[in-house]
Amino acid sequence: MWKPILVYTGIFVTLFVTHIIAAANDFELVFKIVVGLITVQTLFAGFCLYSLGGNAMHARWPVVGLSAGLGWAYADMSLDWSIMIWMVAAIILQILTEKGLKYNTPAERIDG
Repeated sequence: MWKPILVYTGIFVTLFVTHIIAAANDFELVFKIVVGLITVQTLFAGFCLYSLGGNAMHARWPVVGLSAGLGWAYADMSLDWSIMIWMVAAIILQILTEKGLKYNTPAERIDG
């Protein structure tokens, strides 16, 4: 249960530190790539956990905080209504991910 969460967190922290280092050293291309990866990882947190072998439902509450932080960053570290757009988008994607994965198990085979 904890392994996928810890792997997800480790990747996120690594990307976050990398984006700070890239920004401090004016590595614009690296910064943009890493920011893109952080954005995808935040918006699809449930699917990322599922892909790592975990339960997508474990991302329900963390995705709210992560998307608020993402919105804060995209709003140039100021309080703006666009933060809510990031939060709503991430929550909708989380709900759709859980609904989509609900029917992911194959049908039971009946030999007869």
